Amino acid sequence: MCLAGLLPATAKAESLRVLVVLSSDAAPYQAFARALLQNLPNTMQVEVQPQAGSYDNSKKNDLVISVGVKASELVAAKSASPILAVMLPRRSYEESLLKLRHSKGISAIYLDQPWERQVELIHVVLPSATKVGVLYSAPLNLDMASLSKALSHRGLELESQILKAPDGLFVNLDTLLDSSDVLLAVPDSEIYSSYNIRNILLTTYRHGVPLIGLSQAYVNAGALSAVFSTPEQIAAQASTVTLAFAQTHQLPEPQYPSLFTVAVNPEVARTLSVPIQSAEMVKLQMDSTKERGR
Repeated sequence: MCLAGLLPATAKAESLRVLVVLSSDAAPYQAFARALLQNLPNTMQVEVQPQAGSYDNSKKNDLVISVGVKASELVAAKSASPILAVMLPRRSYEESLLKLRHSKGISAIYLDQPWERQVELIHVVLPSATKVGVLYSAPLNLDMASLSKALSHRGLELESQILKAPDGLFVNLDTLLDSSDVLLAVPDSEIYSSYNIRNILLTTYRHGVPLIGLSQAYVNAGALSAVFSTPEQIAAQASTVTLAFAQTHQLPEPQYPSLFTVAVNPEVARTLSVPIQSAEMVKLQMDSTKERGR
């Protein structure tokens, strides 16, 4: 008889040994760790390593939760334990981690949002928009087909430009904005770097085209709106996965964040003459659309 199957859920959770490895002591990673510990039973054996460089794979762990790209790559290369990688882009997971571990014993909660959610944000905050511009560099290898499909479901059209050389950024951007009602930012450091973002925003203002950003920081800098998941929201999802793993010792398929936050910049909306609701109302509309779609 398999006695493990007779153990109550609390006993299984208590016996689980979880190691959380942070890429660094940066505030978002620390916030994730704090929230995760709050969400998990305090009887569960959870250890947090605040620096990826101090990762020790000599200890036996039932599950390793790697936080950020640096920690995830290091753990995937060194650990034989099951891994839940969080707070990393889908691209990093598919192009880096899966090469190290394939798909066996590893899963992820991505940092980026699904296209459908970003498109829904555009539909809610800019209902009169018809053409969505996306500028990306060639190495990014974005799934434009999926984005185009998500846009078409909302009656929107994709206008895309590939940046082939860094010195052509603003020429390409001007051309794209001439044929776009809104610019959708993508996680492309070649384009949306701290060095470029101010001039990108100034260019969008000059064209009267709002930018949909990737985070609260984008909105603070001058994007009209953004949808993103906070470290605390990803931690809540990670705790659910961890508790399920305690029962089954199986990881789910990689997934996008289930919880999300919306931010808007009313000052930018006034500058661009865009009527906009509060972030709470935008989120409520997006949630109601999701419920109707079920």
